[in-house]
Amino acid sequence: MTAPTDPSTYPALDALLTVDGLSLRVCASTRRKRFALTVETDATLTLHTPAGRSRGEAEQFVRAHRDWLLTKRRERERTRPLSPVKRLADGEVFRYLGRTYRLAVSDGEGAGGEVRLVAGRLVMGPDLAAEPRAGRAALVDWYCRAGRNWTGQRLQPWAARMGVTEPELDVRDLGDRWGSYRPPQAGTDAKGLMSLGWPLFQMPMHLIDYVIAHELAHVKVPGHRENFWRLLRTALPEYEERRADLDELGRRLWMGEVR
Repeated sequence: MTAPTDPSTYPALDALLTVDGLSLRVCASTRRKRFALTVETDATLTLHTPAGRSRGEAEQFVRAHRDWLLTKRRERERTRPLSPVKRLADGEVFRYLGRTYRLAVSDGEGAGGEVRLVAGRLVMGPDLAAEPRAGRAALVDWYCRAGRNWTGQRLQPWAARMGVTEPELDVRDLGDRWGSYRPPQAGTDAKGLMSLGWPLFQMPMHLIDYVIAHELAHVKVPGHRENFWRLLRTALPEYEERRADLDELGRRLWMGEVR
């Protein structure tokens, strides 16, 4: 005989819980031993609970941690991404190296499968503008090409300034990261690889320089221990200010969403 399910306990499925005006998604698991709370990147709240614990216990736990939840949620809201959605239409604004460029849909210079910068405008053919996925890919490809060309002129002076070997360079989609560094494999003559995320090239030049210097510091120092920041400070004394500006402006960059 099967016992009836107690509606006041949480099974191993998602549920919703509201406690004193706070709404939380409840994620229950038979493997979990104790309650825990998470403030997600979009500022929503999640309560992790062992399966079978009562609603009363869950509410008591949330109330005991209410101040922590409110503080963390304010921090998440302050840093939450505000990335715009772009239209592939005449006049839409895109940024490159901190400057504003408008999109022109044209049968002329922009015809074909590439986006080009012509006379102060980003030009795209109507075939690309009519297909959001292809148009987005063409814009991302342009940022990658333009970013590689621009960084190619900056990399050697920064590497010399920091006393490191100039790595190979790639610009591509890195998700939510601005840059990464991969050291060379042991026993080979290959250089390390520095990758930069294409959205970075919407930033003003001095903030791109910060990311370049940051990744070059990893040529000497892996991780982010004190000796890493000491090296970066030697090459770029104002790095903390630039990092803060990057975090704030980065929330507002176009990350590739089109409609």
